[in-house]
Amino acid sequence: MKTTFILKDFSDVFYDGSESIVGLLTIPDDEKFKRLTKMANEKRISMKIGNESFRDKVELNQILREPDCRYTFKLEPRRGYKLATFEITA
Repeated sequence: MKTTFILKDFSDVFYDGSESIVGLLTIPDDEKFKRLTKMANEKRISMKIGNESFRDKVELNQILREPDCRYTFKLEPRRGYKLATFEITA
């Protein structure tokens, strides 16, 4: 299941981290997904699951309940924002 986050107006410290801040790129892919999902209510982050159908949301929920689900993460720069894409499989 493909899940996409649009990340707007974040500094490089958010991605790379510093001495006191854990950067997004320094943590495992499953933790990245959990962190961005918790932050998705924020104005600077929007989340899209599949093609936004109810069926896709249910399918993602079922996949996340599996004990051995795998995450593949990709971060792509766009003009004015970054696109974080996860491919989640069971």
